[in-house]
Amino acid sequence: MSKEFSEETLNLLKGITIENLEKYSKVNAKSVLGKLIGTDPNLKTKIPLLIKEIESTIETFSKLSKPEFEEAHTKYTAHIKHVNKVEKRKGLPELTPTTKEYCFRFAPSPSGPLHVGHLIPLLLNSEYAKKYNGKLVLRLEDTNPSKISKEIYKQLEEDANWATENKISEVITQSEHIDDYYKYAKQLIKDGHAYISTDKPEEWRELVKNKTESPERNLSAKEQLKKWEEMHTILKEGSAVVRIKTDMQHKNPAIRDWPAFRITEESHPLVGKKHRVWPLMNFSVAVDDRRSNLTHVIRGKDHLTNADRQKYIYNYFNWDIPEYLHIGRVNFEGITVSASQFQKDIEEGKYSGRDDPKLPTAAAFRRRGISPRAFVKYVHELGPSKVDKTVSFEDFMKAIYAFNREIIEPEANRYFIIEDPVEVELNELPSNIKAELPLHPNFQSRGVRKFHKSNKFYIEKRDVKEEGNIRLMHLCNYSVKDSKFISENLDKELKAKVIHWLPISDKEKNVEVLVKRAHGKDIKAIGEPALSKLEPGTIIQFERKFFARFDSKEGNVLVFYETHK
Repeated sequence: MSKEFSEETLNLLKGITIENLEKYSKVNAKSVLGKLIGTDPNLKTKIPLLIKEIESTIETFSKLSKPEFEEAHTKYTAHIKHVNKVEKRKGLPELTPTTKEYCFRFAPSPSGPLHVGHLIPLLLNSEYAKKYNGKLVLRLEDTNPSKISKEIYKQLEEDANWATENKISEVITQSEHIDDYYKYAKQLIKDGHAYISTDKPEEWRELVKNKTESPERNLSAKEQLKKWEEMHTILKEGSAVVRIKTDMQHKNPAIRDWPAFRITEESHPLVGKKHRVWPLMNFSVAVDDRRSNLTHVIRGKDHLTNADRQKYIYNYFNWDIPEYLHIGRVNFEGITVSASQFQKDIEEGKYSGRDDPKLPTAAAFRRRGISPRAFVKYVHELGPSKVDKTVSFEDFMKAIYAFNREIIEPEANRYFIIEDPVEVELNELPSNIKAELPLHPNFQSRGVRKFHKSNKFYIEKRDVKEEGNIRLMHLCNYSVKDSKFISENLDKELKAKVIHWLPISDKEKNVEVLVKRAHGKDIKAIGEPALSKLEPGTIIQFERKFFARFDSKEGNVLVFYETHK
């Protein structure tokens, strides 16, 4: 297999593989492949062979002992440095210019909460709207009554405004514009560009297969309009649809006289049974994009055929067609991302709500204290790529956490909490020693947290030692053997384990803390008194643990949500 590639390529492959193995517990061959092809696009012609070679290399390196791994790491990562890297793109690439005001849209269905899969296209559109000082329309596509949850409408608007930092210019709900869709449908029927089809599904499939027109296609406009009215009154659900006239000889069967309206008797969460004829996605989208004067449509490349369908509407009405930019999909391994499934699970009680920290929803990210700017940074790196990307959800979130850490670290003041507390009493603690701890080690001007001095402390059970020395952070060093004070200042020669702590004092009581987590069991702990003065929404760092967002107070318990380490 190795004979298929040059020595240089193989060394580079090994370097990228072992570098990834060092960073991540599990390595996906496709992630190595992407980096490798980035150094030499000509390798695209040998992707199947490359994947086999990468998988073999992963297996080999995974079996190495620690010394062997370190030796291989030094040897092969050196080859990465010698590769001429393409200059990293700064910011998003330019779009096709327009003389109009730039206008973009994000169009979810209110079938479930805004989730991680929505955030990439939403933020890509939002960032382009910011780049060109344009508009961003949030359109709630709710013309399929069977898949709508009433409580989701407001949630989507809140989540989209959070994610875009209030960049949403306008919110459009499709069910409020049914009369507009009817108006354009009737005009197309009158002009001979649409017709009512009562062909049964199996009959229609045969017509499409044989590239044959339906007998109803060329009935007069008067007859078509009569059938149109009957769709609203006497025709039964499933018995008729409105079709747009395209080309029954079209090479793509999906384009041939595609359906634009259907009958449904199901009650709509907002308008009830006021309407029984509802537009299908391709019709409503074309009308809405025109109404909003969209200049650019950025969406998944799975909509390529839909764009071709919608252009028929634009051409029939002589409308300007927006610029279409179809992007690749980010596929997450290790998690199923589905708004409707999340909503179902919430309704069944599997999660506490749309902001349950265990969910990958915008509401959950917000409650945990993950900034939308972390996702924006990811979107800027990704750009409007047309290539599908597969990444483990764990690795994706590691990237988001890294971006978020850059954002919140300077702002997050430091505090202590103690899990599984164990009492320690020190001997000979000087009376003049001060228990003052910085709010942030890099910003002394923020001041300190002052603890009431005591010779009794809580430390965590995991920090209990049988021998040696311990340093209580920002306070003193002591000997484990006799619990005797040694010195106040940091002294590396003592080789003391540095731990956090809390005083035991009658003058100021510690507080009860509950930390809700995305992974693992929730944490019950005691925390320093200053935590009780935090405002809800404040993001802090529990030293030696993780960042967290203060959420609320439940009785005497302060509730936090873990952000990440």
